Amino acid sequence: MTRPFDLQNRPLSPSNALYGALTRAAVAIGRLDQRLHNHPLLPAILFRERLEAARICARVDGYVIDQWYLAAELEGLRPVIPGEDAIDRGSFIDNAKIAFEQYRWLVQPTRIQTTQIRQTTELLRSESAAVGPLLGAARAFHRWIDDANSRSPMRGALVAFWQETGLLRVGLPLTGTRAFASGTSWERSAWLPCFLDALADEAEGIHARVLGLERQWHHARAHSGARRRNSRAGTAIDLLAAFPLLSATRLADLLDISLKAAYLLLERFLAEGLVTEVTHRTARRLFALKGFEPLRDAVLPPVRPLPGRKRGRPRCDDSAFSMDIVEVVETAEPAPVPFEPLAIDYTALEEAIALIDAAIARSQVFLNEES
Repeated sequence: MTRPFDLQNRPLSPSNALYGALTRAAVAIGRLDQRLHNHPLLPAILFRERLEAARICARVDGYVIDQWYLAAELEGLRPVIPGEDAIDRGSFIDNAKIAFEQYRWLVQPTRIQTTQIRQTTELLRSESAAVGPLLGAARAFHRWIDDANSRSPMRGALVAFWQETGLLRVGLPLTGTRAFASGTSWERSAWLPCFLDALADEAEGIHARVLGLERQWHHARAHSGARRRNSRAGTAIDLLAAFPLLSATRLADLLDISLKAAYLLLERFLAEGLVTEVTHRTARRLFALKGFEPLRDAVLPPVRPLPGRKRGRPRCDDSAFSMDIVEVVETAEPAPVPFEPLAIDYTALEEAIALIDAAIARSQVFLNEES
């Protein structure tokens, strides 16, 4: 008697695992593309996800970097360089250079990088002609690495390839980086599903972060205090959510209001905890919606002079300079008190000297008589 075929308990073959991973990746990417289509916060989403993709690519390649340090560099801010000594700080800077290089591959490739990306794109097109963009991209990536090529050109090519094939309508960096983590089998039948699962994980992670950003946006709008019909507070929150970083001057231009009014709005949002200021400065400040607090921690505060001090070296008659001298004198340790002179009796010494002088005089008289 033959046993009934149990579909539920049947072990998955490599082909079945591949089909399952392919379906999951297609659904996750399609849902993400639908979510991001004409999204009002798309610039902020792309800014964050490109930083996150550069960080993950560098980490899988063996270089650990904080994405907020990279964000500070991209925005022209002075970042804090961690490390207890020059060796630690030098290692951190080297890792940051690698992460920045990954960012260039994904977002703004150089002329040489663009040439390599074009060559990689041709391989993606040829592999995808018969099996579609997702499975074709997985096969092309595996073949590219088998030919002893680096990962970065393929990662940069995938960003444009998803848009070329219509899989994504925005330049989102989906690269399947987790498929290159240590311990992953490089056998083709096992690696292709792993790469597709990594793409699905990235798409689902981005979708979850987009939902979190939307919640922050709606919370800020609800507490913006826009009660009048012509209030600009709600629109200001929309702009702060859409742009990664925004200055008061840019906000005033976008809202067509005065610079003072823009500052009043930002100061009120800052006092209510709706936004954060990331530069530690009192002028030319940059503001962002809540969630950018790590960027503020990664930015080095500006060097401020002492209160009352002017620029440059102070003069001797400067009041601030004299105040510093007084403070130093008051806080300095008291000078040690010298020892009191000892009371020494020189009488015996003087008598001995007198006896010696008398003996010398007698000797001189005796010598004169002999001569």
